[in-house]
Amino acid sequence: PGMCSCRGIRWTWSLLAAGISANAHSISARALPRCATNVGFDRQLQSRKLHLQGVSAFSSRSFSSGPVVPTVDKSFVEKLSKRIVEEGSTERLVDVRERNEIPFGIIPGAVNIPLSEFVDALNMDPAQWESRYGVPKIEPEEEVVVYCRSGMRSHQAAAYAAAKGYGKWSNYQGSYIDWFGQAY
Repeated sequence: PGMCSCRGIRWTWSLLAAGISANAHSISARALPRCATNVGFDRQLQSRKLHLQGVSAFSSRSFSSGPVVPTVDKSFVEKLSKRIVEEGSTERLVDVRERNEIPFGIIPGAVNIPLSEFVDALNMDPAQWESRYGVPKIEPEEEVVVYCRSGMRSHQAAAYAAAKGYGKWSNYQGSYIDWFGQAY
């Protein structure tokens, strides 16, 4: 297994070259992109014909230590989205996909805070946050549901937020693919 420490998060991963048995050598961290939190990480690995061994069908990366992230399902997110849009609820639904992914669709009521900006966003003062994202800054005690395309990046975001004292974050594990019924 390899390890990477980036922005205070410690990631572990295990890689196998395509066609090499599970008993073969693991690829060293030198063969990896600069950091496992790189947004293009999965695509870079796929193009090199490498496979990640993850902790679940939805996550190819896992924390070596850290908080457990609760998950929610589509039914929960449908109700949350409806409360935000129709009832003006101040509950939070956060999309951590990158800005270039938003044209494919967004869950109604969600605010986009790209994972590439996420660490900096949590450290912003409230005025900067509101100016940048158009909503009041999320407070540590608020309940938040976070999603991405498939649930991997949103898991990272929720775990990072929990590690920084935002303890009431949940991951919509199926994310965009579950919501829209297809990938883009």
